[in-house]
Amino acid sequence: MTNSPYRVLTLAACVVTFVGLAGRADAHHRDFTFLRDWFLPYAGENEIESRTSYIDSMRSFSQEFEYEYGVSEHFAIEPGIEFHQQTGEDLHLEGWDTELRFNFGEFAYNQILPALNVEYEDPSARGEPSRGELKFISSYFTPAGENYSVNFNIGQELSGPKEKESEVLFGYARGLGSARESSVGYQTGWRGGFESMFDFNEHFLAAGPVVIYRVEKDFNALATVMFPLNKTDQQHTALKLIMEWEF
Repeated sequence: MTNSPYRVLTLAACVVTFVGLAGRADAHHRDFTFLRDWFLPYAGENEIESRTSYIDSMRSFSQEFEYEYGVSEHFAIEPGIEFHQQTGEDLHLEGWDTELRFNFGEFAYNQILPALNVEYEDPSARGEPSRGELKFISSYFTPAGENYSVNFNIGQELSGPKEKESEVLFGYARGLGSARESSVGYQTGWRGGFESMFDFNEHFLAAGPVVIYRVEKDFNALATVMFPLNKTDQQHTALKLIMEWEF
């Protein structure tokens, strides 16, 4: 697969074909690709996500597949695997991760809703130490279908030099054009907004538009292009595409 990065997208398309046959769903859909918000799957609900990322400066592709299950109304578990490819490499297994997702309180408009994600990453396939991360999440929804969300992420390697990293992200999304209001505050049809992030370790600031299209009740697609806003050694433009199916 050397020098054939589009095979990553082909792999994602195969999953689309398979999972698209799944049954009905009532899930809340993502509004952001880099951020999380307060919503979780309903208790007993299943979700599969395909996440495709591309970083232009390194010509680097990553393809993740994650399965999410709503254990209760306020707790979900999300294991996943990641494949990676960049110039001169074959597509290969990068590692796996498990994320425990919690939210607190009951949904309501015009109030701050907190949530917490606890993530364990094992990138041993590429010879790196395991890593843990806490994601502190706050969301604010309005009756007009607006979503304001903030994430504060703190991560650390669990062995070796135990390097730390932290970042803050902010996103905003709302319905566009023919968006239709749902009974739980989300809208079907087109949505749009922006995402932004600041990395405290690398002092890297980036932002860009997000476009979301809820194709039908159980299928949602969204994409973000994140542009660097300052000059650092880590500056790059990143594209991220997510497709999600609930059943």
